[in-house]
Order: sequence, then structure tokens, then C-alpha cells
Amino acid sequence: MFLVLKKIIGSTAKIAEDYGGYEITVIDNEKFPWMDVFSLLLDSGFQVWIDKKNSHIQVLSKPEVN
Repeated sequence: MFLVLKKIIGSTAKIAEDYGGYEITVIDNEKFPWMDVFSLLLDSGFQVWIDKKNSHIQVLSKPEVN
């Protein structure tokens, strides 16, 4: 999953694994593939949050626990 996300976001963001989920720091808001990233994460059973850190939007995710 990490490599798939990395390929989708390319150079528009930085990605790191974080507690079983992902922390994606968006670098280029206009070119970032928002729908592709959200669809992949949500369809794969992840919960998703949006935050802002040091003037960059962050997409945070973790596996959904039932």
C-alpha cells in the first residue's frame, strides 16, 4: 500500500508510515491527487483526517478498528 500511495502522489507530497497508517504532507496543493488518495485510503478500510502543520496540509490515516 505504501508503494502504491507513493507512486500516486509522486513529488506532490511526502509520505511516511505512522502506527500502521500513513502521514502524507502535501507540498503541491494544486497537483496533489486528492480524490485518488482519499478513495484508495477509504476503500482500503482506513480512517482519514486532515490537519495543518507548518503551513502544509497533512492527510493522516490509520486502519479502521471494528
